[in-house]
Amino acid sequence: MGFIERNLTTNESIVYRGKLHWLVFWKPIAITLAVILLTIVAGLFTYEDHHDLTLIIGGIVILAAIIICSVIVHFYRKNREYIVTTRRVIIKTGIIRRQLAELSLEKCEGMFIDQSFIQRMLNYGTIVITTGDVRNEFAYLSNPVTFRKHVNECIDKLKGRNTKTAEEADNNVIK
Repeated sequence: MGFIERNLTTNESIVYRGKLHWLVFWKPIAITLAVILLTIVAGLFTYEDHHDLTLIIGGIVILAAIIICSVIVHFYRKNREYIVTTRRVIIKTGIIRRQLAELSLEKCEGMFIDQSFIQRMLNYGTIVITTGDVRNEFAYLSNPVTFRKHVNECIDKLKGRNTKTAEEADNNVIK
């Protein structure tokens, strides 16, 4: 049982768990490619006497860059949760220093999705939820439209509106 599950209130349940998109790995991939390119360039401009040593050191640097970047992003992705419950939206971040933002669905005033053309093609984006003067952004969120549907569905249930579930709405659109 995770941190979120242990801290749910009475009669509150998790409706949807948002995930970070795999594109959060773009920085480690770019760093790794840059290190590989620099190693190749360094290998081309070294004397033949030191060519093998340059490639060995370059290989070690590449391996270290891949491991360090992958571990950092893995922990970043594992320790960031986007949760929609029947009463609130929760974002939890951090490994050592935990940050927790809770947005009451009753006080949710506005919500919009920020997506570029590429982000729509890759099915990720940023959801911005406003409650009063507070503006909360959920960046690199996979399936932001589904996340928004679940939030709206929970808001409607809290306000006593009779609406279709996100799955029923998806099935009607497909038919």
